[in-house]
Amino acid sequence: MKKFFLKKFFLSLILTAIFSCSSEISVLVKNSIEAYNEGKYLTSLFFAEQALLKNPEDENALLFATKSHLKLEEYEEADRKLERLIFLSDDPELLLIKSQISIGLEDYATALLYLDKYLNLDIKKKNEFAFFNTAYCYYQLGEYHTSLNYYLKYSSINPKNKDAYLNIAYLYGYLGKSDSAIYYYGKVLRIDSTNFNALYNRSIEYQTQRDYKNAAKDLELLNQYYPDNFNVLMDLAKLRMKNNRYFSAINDLTKAIQIDSTIAETYYLRGKALLELARNFSACLDFKKAGEMGYFEAFEMIKLHCTKKENK
Repeated sequence: MKKFFLKKFFLSLILTAIFSCSSEISVLVKNSIEAYNEGKYLTSLFFAEQALLKNPEDENALLFATKSHLKLEEYEEADRKLERLIFLSDDPELLLIKSQISIGLEDYATALLYLDKYLNLDIKKKNEFAFFNTAYCYYQLGEYHTSLNYYLKYSSINPKNKDAYLNIAYLYGYLGKSDSAIYYYGKVLRIDSTNFNALYNRSIEYQTQRDYKNAAKDLELLNQYYPDNFNVLMDLAKLRMKNNRYFSAINDLTKAIQIDSTIAETYYLRGKALLELARNFSACLDFKKAGEMGYFEAFEMIKLHCTKKENK
């Protein structure tokens, strides 16, 4: 079982409004803005570049060229455009764009420098995603307690963001606080009842607490919402076997094999479930298959149960 962390930061895409100090907006820049708002980032970039050919100091053109490069994950190009823009403008929101570029380049320490500089500015209303991205950077640097504190601060500002709750829950689980993790996964599910990560990770936390009944409930819900997920079927089968529900476990494992027939453990587990139902012949076929695939535990089962006098 492996828990899922939402490895994501927010492109807060501040400065959606045009710089008030700028001169009249050119037709090219207007076209760039319109294309950007429609999600046509290559087109937006094209018009912004054309505007910059006419006026290399057009702040609006530099802004939307930078934002388009960011959306296209062209971080080095975005950084070059932003440096030109910073030279022309002292707008504090540019610090956030700089931090986002640094995150895109996986330079989390530099991103934190710009985020910290922004958060320490004396401005009335700060962009809330600065707290989220600060938490994200601290997580990437392995400073989990600090990351958690910033996620909690962000969630107090924006209590409806399930992504923050998901990462808070994950961090609590990582820090060994299962009760808190379960609580925050519940908050995610109150916003999004079919959220895969929340249900899957909460089932793991329940298993940590040996609460197999609730763990199975979460996995059964996942199996309804995502019926072809290999990991869900495998974990559900293991729980069913703990509860002596071998017929159900065999069904789950058979479905898992249909999805991916290359995982030796699946055959081994189905063999064990079949053995519990005294279906030794079929069990031995699965043990042999697992053994052929390099699953060494299967050889012990073959030695114990798969002799020439196998029961049919």
